[in-house]
Amino acid sequence: MIHFTVPGIAAPQGSKKAFRTKGGRIALVESSPNVKPYRASVASAAYAAGAKVLHGPIFITVVFQFVRPKSHYTAKGALRDAAPRHVGKPDIDKLCRAVLDALTGIAYQDDSQVIALDASKVYGPTASTEIFIKPTA
Repeated sequence: MIHFTVPGIAAPQGSKKAFRTKGGRIALVESSPNVKPYRASVASAAYAAGAKVLHGPIFITVVFQFVRPKSHYTAKGALRDAAPRHVGKPDIDKLCRAVLDALTGIAYQDDSQVIALDASKVYGPTASTEIFIKPTA
């Protein structure tokens, strides 16, 4: 099993925006400017953890940790009764898409090898992404 933590705020990989260049070609860019550096951070952390390209089916567990906004707390620092118990946006599927694409060619040949994915979003003291990669065989 490979386990590592990526510090920082996770960025969702959403849709791509298309536009026509001056030369008439169609160019696609990510809708989120933060996804490219986030994927690079995921890849770097995977390499640092000793990730190698695995063959065969893979299980992945991902925990996206976010810091609660200040509005969730009272002036005295207590959690408000009305504060949400769960994290809202970004969408978990778009967060997972960014992680799975970042690990392609690093932890596996293709993200189609991932046969099970357990993902969650939680509040914690710091923003980070914890990733566990386990081959099934």
